[in-house]
Amino acid sequence: MAPHGKAVKRRRRTTMSLPPEICAKICEDVNRKDLVTLCRTSRLFGDQAQRIIYRAVDLRRSTSGALLSWCLAVTRHPQLAQRVHSLSLRLPGDLSFSSDAGKIARALAKCLNLKELSIHRDNSDPFGSRHESQQDSIQGWIITKCPFRLTKFSCSYFKISFLSQFWTPQSEVRVLSLPHCTEHFPVFDDQLPHLIALEVGNARALPADRPLQRIQLRGGRYLPELSVLGAYSASLTTLNILQAAAKQDVSTLQIFDTVAQWVPGLLHLALIEIDEHTQKEDLFSEGCPISALAKFTQLRTLTMYCQRITAFDDPAFEHIYQLNDPVCLQAFGQAILTACPTLQRAIIAARTDTLTGHQWWYPGTGLRRELVCTLTRTAGGETEVEFGTQFDFHAVSMFWNA
Repeated sequence: MAPHGKAVKRRRRTTMSLPPEICAKICEDVNRKDLVTLCRTSRLFGDQAQRIIYRAVDLRRSTSGALLSWCLAVTRHPQLAQRVHSLSLRLPGDLSFSSDAGKIARALAKCLNLKELSIHRDNSDPFGSRHESQQDSIQGWIITKCPFRLTKFSCSYFKISFLSQFWTPQSEVRVLSLPHCTEHFPVFDDQLPHLIALEVGNARALPADRPLQRIQLRGGRYLPELSVLGAYSASLTTLNILQAAAKQDVSTLQIFDTVAQWVPGLLHLALIEIDEHTQKEDLFSEGCPISALAKFTQLRTLTMYCQRITAFDDPAFEHIYQLNDPVCLQAFGQAILTACPTLQRAIIAARTDTLTGHQWWYPGTGLRRELVCTLTRTAGGETEVEFGTQFDFHAVSMFWNA
């Protein structure tokens, strides 16, 4: 009973009385659609929801209208722009003839704390990177004078020659992707001093005197070019080869054999086929590459994705590993783990419709017909096996996330 017989009024609890850390925890556990709703609930929830929404912005699948709406929002509200840490864009090829270029440039200039930037052409490829066959935009000024200092930069939109002024202030870049760079690395020796990971069109574009730790090659599979990898044998830990199409004249066995010759101490290796236009008549089988993989002395992860190759023939064991058969795919992975005792994980993936002639895509879903076998060696020496139906290279690649 309150003194003097007066009832005590209890304070009504509202969202405004919740501690910020509770609001932050709630926002971290909801999806993006609910975050947008929470923005309208209260200023406290709005601050925490916007922190998450604007930290990593992916506009790759957005319409041009959505892109310009975002540009307008961060231009008018600099506090939103300052929350942006990661930004992925796909820009139209005709941007050079549009006033939208200035709107995008003004928005980017507001993103003072941006660390990871991806700018590519509005075009599709099967692995989500969607690089156009050539870069043609001369609007490099859109990013040249921006105040942010990146740690990761991926670009196939601008002509490289129009980025010459961009490199000098970007001294913090550690991961760089220029998939259309095929002849000469466009950065001077005194620029990008902390660069450790590089993606280029082929091995000819690799810089000679940089202690690169991670290399991703997007292009052909010409064996003589791979000899330049020897220059990085003391530092290289990760190598990804993303080939446009497997060819019968250069086998997987030969590629692994050549790589093992020059960088036998690799920790992470991936060989990925990215040609989405393969026809049934382009399919073939080839010799088993396990003997070459056994030459790697420290390999921890191996990732393979085959589209044209339907089977690996192992004459030593009179066995054929059919890649569209789960039992054979698992047996192939087990054989690789046996040959490479240092391996902790092997991911073997292939199209499952290669022998049927069916269409590549499930109608209405956008999903390829794929079979993925992941084999993981446990601490006790056992092997855990998991099967999947969709291969996501970016989720397992050691290039960006290692």
